[in-house]
Amino acid sequence: MRKVDNKTSKKNSIVAMLIFVLLGVVVALQFKSVSNTKKEQAKSASAEILQYEEKIKELEKKIANERESKEALQSRYNSEMNYLYNNEKQFYELYKKYESDIAQYRFNAGLTTVSGTGIDIGLDDAPSRYDSVPGLLVHDIYLNEIVNTLRAAGAQAIAVNGERIVSMSETLCLGPSIRVNGTKLFAPYHIEAIGNPQELLAAFKSSTIYAIMIRDNLIVDPVIKDNIIIKKYSKSYLSSVDLLK
Repeated sequence: MRKVDNKTSKKNSIVAMLIFVLLGVVVALQFKSVSNTKKEQAKSASAEILQYEEKIKELEKKIANERESKEALQSRYNSEMNYLYNNEKQFYELYKKYESDIAQYRFNAGLTTVSGTGIDIGLDDAPSRYDSVPGLLVHDIYLNEIVNTLRAAGAQAIAVNGERIVSMSETLCLGPSIRVNGTKLFAPYHIEAIGNPQELLAAFKSSTIYAIMIRDNLIVDPVIKDNIIIKKYSKSYLSSVDLLK
């Protein structure tokens, strides 16, 4: 019986050794496979990096060429303007006048950033009086009436939550938001206006829309400010007047 047990034990030992050897081979093969995969990935990444580097070099070369072209055109422009100034002064003065007029038109059209004294009207939805009944919301008609009131009172520039109000601006309710210049705005709203602050404030507080908002329990907070900065209109005028001929 002991001899049988010894033989069995030896067989088990041999089997165990074979299993360990096989496991070692499998692990080695897997390690080699992973290593090869990583090498392939590194090789692929290196090739991709080289492609990006080539593209960057091409773009840098293109930028350099464009910069040289711009500098050449700028030099030619300066030379031509100097010639006109020295030899065609009447034409040069007319050109400068047109240039000044264009700047003024851009200013008047709201295409430049401006600053000055004025008022900032804070406006928010009415708080709920009952848990089951929501308060009234700020609607587009409120903003329209406030803007018109401020314009009539001499406001020289107006913005709603940073959106410059120009001749092509629209205010339209879209659920809980109001669209201005194609941008969705949400309460609270801030209507900023540059102009005589006392006149703007007096006109607003004596307006019908102010009385309606107070009646509807909306949050209204007009404040005079010494320095208001209103950014230029950033959208495209051309896309807004594409139907005009």
